Amino acid sequence: MLELNLRIYKCPQQFIQFKLGLRDAISLKQAITFNISQEQNTDDIERYLQKKAYYYKLNKQQGLLLVEPLRV
Repeated sequence: MLELNLRIYKCPQQFIQFKLGLRDAISLKQAITFNISQEQNTDDIERYLQKKAYYYKLNKQQGLLLVEPLRV
């Protein structure tokens, strides 16, 4: 499983890094975990995941976003 820390980025760089990480996960056919801070707004990321129908779990309290792009 891949992991990417998005805590160090602010929008719009956060969203760009998210998409790059997701692209890597898809090409490697692996799930990816993104580390986010509780203060970060994840609305754009969630809308993108819903639009593309990716399976994901968001736990803002722990600061984790798990995306499984290849799950049916």
